[in-house]
Amino acid sequence: MARKPWVDEDACISCGLCINNLPDVFQFADNGKAECYDPEGASEQEIQSEAIDACPVLCIHWKD
Repeated sequence: MARKPWVDEDACISCGLCINNLPDVFQFADNGKAECYDPEGASEQEIQSEAIDACPVLCIHWKD
């Protein structure tokens, strides 16, 4: 996977939607914000639709 999802922790509201939708990709960090721990845990299409597009504050982005 060339691109990896990245969570802007300053914008994250800790709603847990990305974690609920893709628990094999996202988890809560020690600071209570979401983080991507395994970008290979889902396809780019799943990450785009289930996390990036679904995020209520649009804090998940692709990072090359």
